[in-house]
Amino acid sequence: MLWIALHCPTLSLDWIERRFPAVLIPAMAVTVRKGNQVYIQQANKPAQQQGVTAHQSLASALSLFPDLIVVEHDPNEEMKALQEAAYAALRFTPNVVMQGSGLIAEVSASLKLFGGLKKLCQLLNRAVAAQGLQLCAGVAPTAGGAWLLARSASPQTAINGAGAKFRSMLDSLPVSLLESAQPHLEVIHGIGCKTLAELQQLPRSGIARRFGPDLPAELDRAYGDSPDPQKWLEVPEYFQQKMRLMAQVESVELLLVPVQRMIEQMCGWLSARHAAVSAFSFVLHHEYSLRQPHKSTPINIRLSEQSSDSRHLIILLRERMERTKIPAPVCELELAADQITAGANANLELFPTVQSESTSLNRFIEKLSSRLGPQAITGLKIVSDHRPECSQRFELLETSGMNGLRETYREIIPTEWPRPAWLMETPLELKLQRRQPVYGSSLKLIEGPERIEAGWWDDALIARDYFIAENELGQLLWIYREHDPAEDKKGEADSWYLQGLFG
Repeated sequence: MLWIALHCPTLSLDWIERRFPAVLIPAMAVTVRKGNQVYIQQANKPAQQQGVTAHQSLASALSLFPDLIVVEHDPNEEMKALQEAAYAALRFTPNVVMQGSGLIAEVSASLKLFGGLKKLCQLLNRAVAAQGLQLCAGVAPTAGGAWLLARSASPQTAINGAGAKFRSMLDSLPVSLLESAQPHLEVIHGIGCKTLAELQQLPRSGIARRFGPDLPAELDRAYGDSPDPQKWLEVPEYFQQKMRLMAQVESVELLLVPVQRMIEQMCGWLSARHAAVSAFSFVLHHEYSLRQPHKSTPINIRLSEQSSDSRHLIILLRERMERTKIPAPVCELELAADQITAGANANLELFPTVQSESTSLNRFIEKLSSRLGPQAITGLKIVSDHRPECSQRFELLETSGMNGLRETYREIIPTEWPRPAWLMETPLELKLQRRQPVYGSSLKLIEGPERIEAGWWDDALIARDYFIAENELGQLLWIYREHDPAEDKKGEADSWYLQGLFG
């Protein structure tokens, strides 16, 4: 087994900052209460530039910077932010564990699919960091070992302990990283144990008797000397995420970052369920006021075919948002997967197939529809009618895409006769020379007749004899003459009409 651990050292701040647009993040600090005193637990960079530091009393911090934004430590919000980041990690492996202030993922089955350990670690780190979290990464053959390496790493760095040096790397780690050693750190340091290697040299029975059985058990799990079962993250049956913004936003550009994060979460949730989305909704919630009674602005997107590609979904939603007028400042975002279907396997064939080409065209149609509006994209729809001028009509392609154009005339109206690619909008009456139709030159009839009689049901009856004709330029034409038994007996000259041209 192979594990990648992602530790979030500033999680108590990250869950707040990720709800601000990057340009609007103020100087802020998270506080924690110890007895009757309130202390600074963490401060962001703008606050640190004003002299605010961790472990400082709140009174001292406010005396240095009175405009400091103070937020109380909230473990529930931290876990919510961590769970949203875990959804994004599910795109790379279904085996994700929430661990305190971070995530642990078992990735041995995903190495080949994502191009090896280095590439996978980069992709996983990038996807979780895009959720607004600062990360330290660790790689090891055990979950506990990967977690200890991640906690010992510097911010935005990774420690690879997957090789033969795994045990020696763990030996050099400080004892203070062990969760079960926290209540006994002063005593452990007092007996000369600073690293895990020094702690391992002590008698096991004495460690268990003096510090409790949890300490040697945690060591054994980290080194792989005892089993370490994990509880995988379970995703809900339905996806619906909300994000409360810490600032009222009026610009679409400032909403694109949280929008992208929520789409990545939905795609991770879809990957965990081996599904794809065919329709989803995004709602912009506004602060209610008497001057502006709008409560929300919904944006509903329906796909021509199912998809779980985050880049494609982000493009569609961004195009729709840029065409949407925001009537009031936005205070909350909501994303829901309205319709999901079983996902299809990715096309791994060497050469493009009909399905992949149709998918590309469908996505292009969806992008145009999102950018120009649903009324701007139309296509031809085959109609079950033998009359050529009634056999097709224009139809909106907002939801059907190329799927609505896959039917052919031959499938709807079985016939052995070929049909031209281009039909005239109005049949063109042809001139006659010596009772022969002319189009550029005299036409030679090479196939026909094909009689079409239809239209009795809507009082537009036709009775025609169709021929395929050729002129001296080699053009093939589809022409017809009206069928009238009385005139045929008289032998009178018929009028000829051009209906279409063959390619």
